[in-house]
Amino acid sequence: MKIFKFMIMMIALAVVGVTFAVGGAFIGGRILGSDAEGFGALGLAIGGAVVGYPLGIIVGLVLLKKFFHIRGSLLLGVLGAIIGTVATVALSEPLNLNSNINLLVGAFVLIVTGLSVGGLHIKR
Repeated sequence: MKIFKFMIMMIALAVVGVTFAVGGAFIGGRILGSDAEGFGALGLAIGGAVVGYPLGIIVGLVLLKKFFHIRGSLLLGVLGAIIGTVATVALSEPLNLNSNINLLVGAFVLIVTGLSVGGLHIKR
């Protein structure tokens, strides 16, 4: 039952994170102006998605804690999201995650979400 609850929380947080990532990508792509400026807009859109996903995870953690009264450490959940983001971005080249976009995005989603939910479940 605990594994099922953990997986449901991961899926719910991933949905919120993807929503924020799409919004971040849209905002990041529009920073340069109304016309698409080529690779500059693409880079900013990717950067917006990379920043938006963990931000969505953090917002999802706060909502879960507030509405469902889940016991655990919100601070460790937020720290897990930040560490997961930094670790995935920093280790994508040495672990050859950037050779396939599906592998990179899958690892990013699983690591960031898993560490944040795991951090939330750790009791203070």
